[in-house]
Amino acid sequence: MRRSARIGLIVLALVIAVIGVGVLGMIFLPAAVTEPVVKPVTQSVELLTGDDKPETITVDFDGQPTALGISNYPLIQLGATRYTMDASLIDKASELLKGKAFKRWYGYASYRVKANDMVGGCRSSIELDTASGDKLCDVSYDPGYEGNEGPGIYILDGDAAYVMEGEQVDLNNFMDQCIQDAYEQTCLPDPQTARDSGSARTWLFEDEMPWNADLGCTGSAKE
Repeated sequence: MRRSARIGLIVLALVIAVIGVGVLGMIFLPAAVTEPVVKPVTQSVELLTGDDKPETITVDFDGQPTALGISNYPLIQLGATRYTMDASLIDKASELLKGKAFKRWYGYASYRVKANDMVGGCRSSIELDTASGDKLCDVSYDPGYEGNEGPGIYILDGDAAYVMEGEQVDLNNFMDQCIQDAYEQTCLPDPQTARDSGSARTWLFEDEMPWNADLGCTGSAKE
């Protein structure tokens, strides 16, 4: 046999031996090593709380509201509310809100979990109040909810969320106009300068409202 043929047979034998060892090793390895890796899939589970609450609620309140409140982030500082006692604006808000139906949405908690991972965002609210500052109605708007999950106007009742049924454009447009006016009157060029300007303002700071008169307001901006 030629020398080159003999070398070829030796190399082939070595290759077969290596493959055999590898196969035997795979047979005797623990199952956890040989089984394919499967990444766990997690999905948020909605906790159905407040089962005693209705599936649909209707905005209703007795009497005439005496104040309208509006909030927005980022135009107005997070957690801050601006108020007006303008009768025409209060009447318009009452017209847009009273009698409107809101349907229970069981996906709200899951949406909030996802929203908490996002940076920034925009959130608004509108409320109608009594002369003593008690809320008759408090409605929120989240455009992220509108774009990703469904209608953006909702009411929170404890752990339960209710989304507005039907057309939302008119209420949305009204909220946008109120927010813009409140921003221009109480935030530009900055809250303190706006407060001290002396010009008549339709929109007021919270400590300028009658129900806070007994708190001894100093007239300084809280923001």
